[in-house]
Amino acid sequence: MLTVVLSLSAALAYSLYAFGSHRLVRVVSWLTLGVAMFFAGAVLFIVPALLVDGLPFGAGELRDLGLAALGGLLYAVATPCFLLALRVGRLSLVTVLACLDGVFAAVIVIAMGERIGAAAGAGLACAAAGGLLAAVERRPPSPEGGIESGAGDRRGVRIAAGAGLALLTSLAMAGLFLCFGSIQAFSPFTTVTVASLAGLAVLLPMALVRRLTLPPQDHARGVVGVSVLDAFALLAGSAGLALGPVAVAAVLQAQTATISTLLGIVALRERPAWWQVIGIVTTIFGVSLLAWTM
Repeated sequence: MLTVVLSLSAALAYSLYAFGSHRLVRVVSWLTLGVAMFFAGAVLFIVPALLVDGLPFGAGELRDLGLAALGGLLYAVATPCFLLALRVGRLSLVTVLACLDGVFAAVIVIAMGERIGAAAGAGLACAAAGGLLAAVERRPPSPEGGIESGAGDRRGVRIAAGAGLALLTSLAMAGLFLCFGSIQAFSPFTTVTVASLAGLAVLLPMALVRRLTLPPQDHARGVVGVSVLDAFALLAGSAGLALGPVAVAAVLQAQTATISTLLGIVALRERPAWWQVIGIVTTIFGVSLLAWTM
């Protein structure tokens, strides 16, 4: 029961974080948001981490410490990719493609020699096909085109804005998923704290070089809000996976795509093309089936 609550909480928090960031990243620098998110993760959980786990000691804990730090570095790649994708793309499309991390994780373990069953293979195929459909949109008419030039309405197709960055996000998140899934020596509090500190080690020097300032007061609350949501989602998701069953936790967390799609269509009035709707639904089904079987 606790796994279900934590995993659904993570999915809801990730969706609200994406929803808030979709508007915020258009007026606040992605680097400012990224530094705030990693700072929130470190500040909120460092004391519980020390109280629960203490300082790392022994070869096993040092190994897991390295995995948590590596996960943080991967998250430092995923975060700007996701925020920049949200700045130019639709919430429903970007979030669905970013949730293909399970597909990339499956490809990685298959490449390492692990065999998967027929159901997992079907889920992998559905997610890949659905992602491809969702990422394609109709090309807008060019200034030189139109009926007068004989082009008619045959405008062709193109990759949707933000799709490439969203796929990079899912690839980095697949690596984070594999790193966090291998940690056994300490609690999610330490995992998230170490990952946040590792991410700060990458983003903070960039912020200092660019001499970023604090966001305007009317956007400061939004920055704090999405930062706390991101930190909580990462903690709840890690705890859900740690408590298990992993299949249940992974399927429920994959519903981030479902919630974000509904938010995009209902709250932001996004209107994907009919084939993108089919692709989004197929992707969500494929990711859920893949997570359940693996």
